[in-house]
Amino acid sequence: MVDRHTEQELPPLDTLAARLEYLFDEIRPTPDELGDSDEPGRKYTNREIADKINHAAAETGVTISAAYIGELRRGVASDPRTSHVRALATAFGVNSGYFVDDAAARRIQDQITLLSELRRMDVKQVALRQVLADNGLSATDTQLIEQMVVRLRAVAEAGATSSTPDERK
Repeated sequence: MVDRHTEQELPPLDTLAARLEYLFDEIRPTPDELGDSDEPGRKYTNREIADKINHAAAETGVTISAAYIGELRRGVASDPRTSHVRALATAFGVNSGYFVDDAAARRIQDQITLLSELRRMDVKQVALRQVLADNGLSATDTQLIEQMVVRLRAVAEAGATSSTPDERK
């Protein structure tokens, strides 16, 4: 049996380009950032991230072009100014250490993975998994308990729909 709760294989984040591309792949525009004609769940464009950074230029003094962001994503440019790194981190809502510290990058990658899982799954199931993990249960034990909960729900639902009103009393 494959344990889907063991440490998930995440893409290597060994270059600035890989780290930036990961953010573009995983972080989505908020509903407030999307226009009426935009598709929910779509990825940011280089232009949108540049616009977010440039919009804050009055406070930060940092501007950037969409073309330069594209160069960073492709690895053509690989040594941005510290101010650009900070601005990119702010635009994506992550700590700037993500771009320069392997441990920080891994933590943020794990957090993004958890957030993605929360969006895809029933939040209650994810909360249960976290409580079980916090109480020292292994990933295998956690998976077994989740399977039991799913099975009990299915049995309860089947019993509720197959019995007559008199039998349920």
